[in-house]
Amino acid sequence: MNSLCIINGSPRKEKGTSNYLINELISLLNNNIKTKEYYISELMKDKDSLQDVISFNKIIFVSPLYADCLPSTMLNFMIYFEEFLKNKKNLNMDMYCLINCGFLEGTQNALAIDILKNYCKRIGFNWRFGVGIGGGEFMASSKNMPLNCKIKMPVYNAFLDLKKDIENNDSNINISEAILVNARMPKFIFKLAGNMSWKAMAKKNNLNPKDLYKRIY
Repeated sequence: MNSLCIINGSPRKEKGTSNYLINELISLLNNNIKTKEYYISELMKDKDSLQDVISFNKIIFVSPLYADCLPSTMLNFMIYFEEFLKNKKNLNMDMYCLINCGFLEGTQNALAIDILKNYCKRIGFNWRFGVGIGGGEFMASSKNMPLNCKIKMPVYNAFLDLKKDIENNDSNINISEAILVNARMPKFIFKLAGNMSWKAMAKKNNLNPKDLYKRIY
């Protein structure tokens, strides 16, 4: 039976887009796939829990994109985890990653996926592939729209590829090393929705749109 360890690298924890994507992935997996989600902040506090992490045969790193890379907290955890693994022998874990960004284009996640691919080789895990999703904030803010709706279909199909590989025991399947997708949405609509979101957030905090352009100097 396959088991999947989920590393949530979002500093926002359960409030982040990463958590939404994790829940969507888990809902697609067969019930016989054992899954458990870990927040990196909790793993950093309790080194013994890392022993539980390596008891799984598959692992997925889930994180937002920060400046074409990963959050500093995620990078710190990767160093911490690598140090823990130094004395561990004969580990046979398949590794995936799921990165989301605020940009509409999923291609923006390519560099972060490459970083995790190289990290995977460094720690001796078996690299499978990464999924990069654009328009992360839209995905999370439209939870009432099912993942398999027309506008989200490219993301849904990427999740199906991820599901298929996680559930499969054959590691020799030929797959793309990175699946870069985003919702089917014209860019001008995406920008319009983003601007409306900022204005709504400003109003909620007793500000007007002009206040967003103020400087401290």
